[in-house]
Amino acid sequence: MDTISVGAGAAQEELFQRGWTDGLPVIPPTRQRVDVGLEALGLEPATVLGTVGDRTLTADRLVSNAVMAGCRTEHLTVVAAAVDAMLDPGFNVETVVSSTGGAALCLVVSGPISAAVGMNAGPAALGPGNRANATIGRALRLIARNVLGARPGERDGTSIGHPGQYTLVVVESPPPSGWSTLREALGHAPSETTVTLLGTEGPRQIGNHLSADPDALVATIATAMADPARFAVGKAGQGVVVLGPEHAAAFARAGWDRSRVGDALAMASRVSPEALRRAGVVLEDDQLDLRGDDGLLPVVESRADLLLVTAGGAGPGWSAFLPAWAPKRHSGSAVVTRRVDTPHAPDHLPAQQGGSVAEIVIPVVAEPTPELVQPAPRDEVASGSALALIDNSKPGAARFLRYLGEALSEHLRAIGEIELVTKPTSARPLDATTTGSVAARSRLVISGVGD
Repeated sequence: MDTISVGAGAAQEELFQRGWTDGLPVIPPTRQRVDVGLEALGLEPATVLGTVGDRTLTADRLVSNAVMAGCRTEHLTVVAAAVDAMLDPGFNVETVVSSTGGAALCLVVSGPISAAVGMNAGPAALGPGNRANATIGRALRLIARNVLGARPGERDGTSIGHPGQYTLVVVESPPPSGWSTLREALGHAPSETTVTLLGTEGPRQIGNHLSADPDALVATIATAMADPARFAVGKAGQGVVVLGPEHAAAFARAGWDRSRVGDALAMASRVSPEALRRAGVVLEDDQLDLRGDDGLLPVVESRADLLLVTAGGAGPGWSAFLPAWAPKRHSGSAVVTRRVDTPHAPDHLPAQQGGSVAEIVIPVVAEPTPELVQPAPRDEVASGSALALIDNSKPGAARFLRYLGEALSEHLRAIGEIELVTKPTSARPLDATTTGSVAARSRLVISGVGD
């Protein structure tokens, strides 16, 4: 367990100066506090929890960041399950936390453990004031920052961002009578507790105060989902629909179950290419391929891409929509769910240890030393050499690379056949098989990267 020693009264400023915080005050992760957290999880400090690229998360780093976020010991199993989901290759966290789109790590919690550890699913469900909601989500972001290196201007390429990037947790309240819970819809037992992770934009609050008609409510929510200013609209994205008590009760009274609501929202939110163009949106090269028989483009392909959650306090009729920050084909990120283990008995992590010096457990992973790579030798290019253009599938990349290939062939007589190779998604590297095949066929390669 790596530590540093600082003056007990200077720990807060030391953590700020080292860039280990999210800009808000933190709880210093002293050796004593981290030891208690590790004991609660039953883990050794050096236990490897997962690896992303050149970064490895160990148990002491997880607990150190959770302590800084303000978590209590009973919160740690929820954090651990959420981190396990975050490190799942299917979630593709490297892209989620590095994109210019500024995704929040939106955690949806369903099950009895949420209430047992003091999480809030009622009034101000997405707002401030609840320690468990705030600190569990904050721990995830601190781990992304300190372990994965996702700091703004560095590995985090966020252009604008939103407050949900500090913490964003949605806790499911008991659904209306006759409805299944989210965890059951995802294949888990009613007695279990699950966490489900999705990269999202900030929430859009939706108000329909004067209607209890289910078709009217679907129309209102679907209109918010289909806002053409959102990047993923018309491109088959994902999202979280939070149904407030009045809207959920209205659907239940009308005999609509979870599946029917999801199906209706997926269908009603479909958008026409003309509506996007009227909003100034330029369609991507192959976007029209997503049209269905109705000629419309999907916000979500089906109810499987919507997490439908009941939450919130009583009011005249509020709900919310949290859209994924990018469509699936660009993000390469899937919704990932994990089961939460039974938490440790509720307990405060120890207060500041006595003495004038605090032993702080380092929450970060050091930047790896770059490997020096010698450039490949540049031989003479033989006449007729094949050129491969690697399209990263970003909008406009193929058009630009074709133009570049044509221009090069006019000026460099050595270039023979030109091949355009398109990646399935910009979010992941070209697979090894395709890379080897391209290398075998082509003497020259140009790869399009970035935005």
